[in-house]
Amino acid sequence: MSKLGKRPIIIPEKVSLEIEERKIKIKGPLGENVLILPEEFEILINNNMVNIKPKIINKKTKIMWGTLRSLLANKILGVSQGFNRTLILEGLGYSAELISERELSFKVGFSHPIKISIPEEIKVEIKPLKGQFHLIVSGKDKEKVGQFTAQIKKIKPRDSYKLKGFRYLEEKVKTKQVKKAVGK
Repeated sequence: MSKLGKRPIIIPEKVSLEIEERKIKIKGPLGENVLILPEEFEILINNNMVNIKPKIINKKTKIMWGTLRSLLANKILGVSQGFNRTLILEGLGYSAELISERELSFKVGFSHPIKISIPEEIKVEIKPLKGQFHLIVSGKDKEKVGQFTAQIKKIKPRDSYKLKGFRYLEEKVKTKQVKKAVGK
């Protein structure tokens, strides 16, 4: 039995659920998310609580139960509050800017600026602070927000020697001592 899967999910006031066969549509103030439920599971709605239950408990449903509950909870939270990830760009001469509503440009030590297009459901805000650029990536889908921030970080991950590049706000990068030449 899944401890996490058994826990009910509380539906906020402004969020509504519509169930069409295996498709669950979650509507809220920030938009709409969709979750497709596998055939082995059913969904139960009581007042403002939602439960996901397996029809038959076997090895496969035990594995998926907690994951499905977490996915549904994230979709509900996404349409009511949204998700944010913050990246920090550090380095002398490094910069980030919004070219248009749907395109970012980064100068991160290459011979040319790197351009990335922003997906439809994602919003990016750039705040320059004391030689750093804070990129706040927000959206209603946790998976897409995380994937897009990882794509940006992959351009120039933080170097542990010179401490230049992208890092997450909450990420701690251990600094390494610069290798010194041995004198004879």
